[in-house]
Amino acid sequence: MKIHSRSLAALVAAAALALASPLAMAQGMGQGQGQGGGPQMEMQQLQQTLAETQQRAIENNPDLEQKGEALENLVLDKMESAGYQPRRDLETLESAEEQLRDPDLSTEQQQEIFQSESVQQAQMNLQEAQQAVSQDEEILEAQAALREDLMSAMREENPDIDDVLQRMQAIQQQMQQQGGQGGGMMR
Repeated sequence: MKIHSRSLAALVAAAALALASPLAMAQGMGQGQGQGGGPQMEMQQLQQTLAETQQRAIENNPDLEQKGEALENLVLDKMESAGYQPRRDLETLESAEEQLRDPDLSTEQQQEIFQSESVQQAQMNLQEAQQAVSQDEEILEAQAALREDLMSAMREENPDIDDVLQRMQAIQQQMQQQGGQGGGMMR
């Protein structure tokens, strides 16, 4: 069961990579911003629509999970071939994530876990390993295939998903332009 949940989490991560441009732009948008409306609120709503559509697409298409698992194994194998130990580092992070789920932990205890040397080292190792294999042609082809299959499944779940992604990109560009103008106009 643990492997299944890890694979599903890996699939979601792979899917996020596959949708990197709109999803990466969307993440972090509006964080630290006020509760006001405007672009931040719309971006959050679009993110929620995207996440829900992606989740339904994954749940309703078991072959996507299999392709995600295959991609995860390919990436991990390539990282190991490059001299890294990604499975060990992932176990370290999963253990920390499990500890962080404890509702009785104080904020300080959560910070201790998150900032522990083992967690920080595991994250750094995985980033280095990811960078080492980021241009691997076999991985890039597998990611592209997963992205195409995921987008097809998402379009079946929500025929307007392309509009959602385009709107997210437009808002992101608008927010970048406003940020580049010293914060832009307040609404």
